[in-house]
Amino acid sequence: MAVGKFLWGVVLAILFLYFLVRFRKSAVRTPGVKYSRLGVVLSFATVGLIIYLVFFRQL
Repeated sequence: MAVGKFLWGVVLAILFLYFLVRFRKSAVRTPGVKYSRLGVVLSFATVGLIIYLVFFRQL
């Protein structure tokens, strides 16, 4: 069970990083759209923290 949770955590962490990089690339290329950098960083950090706590710390 612990190994399964760990593997799901790795899969979700990889997907999280993929979407983070993809969002970063699209945000840089879009000329007229302004993002709240702090809001974006906080939302990605929250999702990353949840993935870490649930799957790697096994809470």
